[in-house]
Amino acid sequence: MKDGQQMPPPPNPEQHLPVTSLASPPGGNKKPLIIIGVLLLLIGGGIFLGSMIDGSEEEVSAEKKKVEAPKPKSRSKPRKKEKTTERPDRETEMVELSLKNRSEFPDNIGKWVRLQGKVKTGNEEGVLEFEEPAGMSGQLVRGSAAHLSGQIIKVIGWMVTEEKIQIEGIFEITTIDPVDLLPKKDFYTIADAKQLVALRNTRASFKGKVQNVRISGDEKNLFLVFEGESHEFIGSGDIKKLKEVEVTEEILKELIGKTIKLKGKLGYKKQEKKDRIVINFNDKDAYEIVD
Repeated sequence: MKDGQQMPPPPNPEQHLPVTSLASPPGGNKKPLIIIGVLLLLIGGGIFLGSMIDGSEEEVSAEKKKVEAPKPKSRSKPRKKEKTTERPDRETEMVELSLKNRSEFPDNIGKWVRLQGKVKTGNEEGVLEFEEPAGMSGQLVRGSAAHLSGQIIKVIGWMVTEEKIQIEGIFEITTIDPVDLLPKKDFYTIADAKQLVALRNTRASFKGKVQNVRISGDEKNLFLVFEGESHEFIGSGDIKKLKEVEVTEEILKELIGKTIKLKGKLGYKKQEKKDRIVINFNDKDAYEIVD
């Protein structure tokens, strides 16, 4: 470079950049588009998944309802009712049948009877199968007989055959306490407590050992207290009436430790600890020493 000449200014790089450097590269920048596409896919998938879950829950709920839906009860077949004559008003007009007179069953077919027996099984369809008399069955025209299994009963019904009786309903059936069927005894002891309770309000003879003699709380009766574990066994005499026949507390105390027979009217009282069986007496001849 010669003296006096100015040096040219340094070249401006921006002036020499090719115009094409400002354009997007071939194909453009696809990253934002890919990200947006992924987001849309995720959002769409979430909506689809949610709808599937909701649909699945609805299906499960529907299936559950199907499972839990109660099955309709099957209607029982209508019971066949045999034609009968008019039922007698009085029980005494009907023959009483039981195991004791089984031979009379055929003679009473087509008649109203009173039948006593022990039920083996009863069901909701009103069918009774008897244990005694064996082979005997019963059919209720209406009502269930399930609660009668094992019971001793007396029924009024129409004899269809010698082994089947038709019963109008449970109102024609009476249950019997087995104790009521026990044979009567000349005298009862502490071992017969249940039967004595069943015989309350009737007269009977009791045999027992006198443990004590005392006056009742209201001072109106003299008590003979008998030995016994299951119940309280008490002989009760009206003090005024016993005094008239010269029976006093001192005389009755002579019975302590002795076994006596006592006749009287039976009573029964329910108590918290031990139930009380009472033999009420007012005569001197009501008791006698046995041992």
